[in-house]
Amino acid sequence: MNRRGFILAMLLVVLSWGLNYVVTKVGVTRFAPADFVFWRFFGTALVTMPWWLRNIPRKPAHWLRLIILGVVGVSLYQWFFTSALHDTMAANVAFLFDLSPLLTLVVQRVLRLRVATGRMFLGAIVSLFGVLLLVGASPAGSIRGDVYALIAAVLWTAFTVLTDVFQLPIRGIALTGWMSLFGAMGLLPFITLQPVWRFGPSTWLPLVYTILFVTIMGLSLWQNAVMATGAGKTSLYLFLIPLVAAGAGWVFLGERMNFYEGAGAILILFGVGLAEGLIARKPLPLGASDQT
Repeated sequence: MNRRGFILAMLLVVLSWGLNYVVTKVGVTRFAPADFVFWRFFGTALVTMPWWLRNIPRKPAHWLRLIILGVVGVSLYQWFFTSALHDTMAANVAFLFDLSPLLTLVVQRVLRLRVATGRMFLGAIVSLFGVLLLVGASPAGSIRGDVYALIAAVLWTAFTVLTDVFQLPIRGIALTGWMSLFGAMGLLPFITLQPVWRFGPSTWLPLVYTILFVTIMGLSLWQNAVMATGAGKTSLYLFLIPLVAAGAGWVFLGERMNFYEGAGAILILFGVGLAEGLIARKPLPLGASDQT
């Protein structure tokens, strides 16, 4: 994946996942979080069946890794993420979830998985200050929902690092399909199997959006980017998602950004640009290294 393709892929991921905060919050107003997640990924598994049936794992280790990714990245992460949106504000979930890129950088560096440069850490720190400004400016939400969002951030970090470590030969839509299948199966003991077709468009339209754009397109692009460039660099783009979520909240939910939220948004943009090298820093002395 070249640089231009990487940036385009990540911008599509940021847009689709940012809108997902509002879409999913609407979807779980009449649907239990576990049921919503099950139908989302069961539907994804059905749509992607032509791809994953052509890419059947041949080694037991690959089967095990797919099951782990499905349970961590779908059954657990998506359940906590959707439960957080059910119990607290979409903006709170988006801002708290932005702890995940920093956790990914730390885990990546501790496990010596990828080179993490000083510029990446500096950009992450600057963006984190922006996140703190945004969180401080947001109305208080449910404590339980906020805790769910923090757990979701930890689970997403684990899922991202595992995706980078496993380096499965199955990629793209086929990988998303297998993960969706195992993730949906992992939720079977916890759902009520309410027939989604009995609910109105406010429930099944969000499901269609999350299946096509958030999961099949977004998750496939994300996993390809992680395996091509590493978990740490890819995760930095998660800092942009609250900006899309806040904009969607303003357009569709009537939410307004105040001065502190605007300042936080600017810091987030600056931090990601710095970490990605889009914003120039003072050149290092000759012979100095940017690695930490």
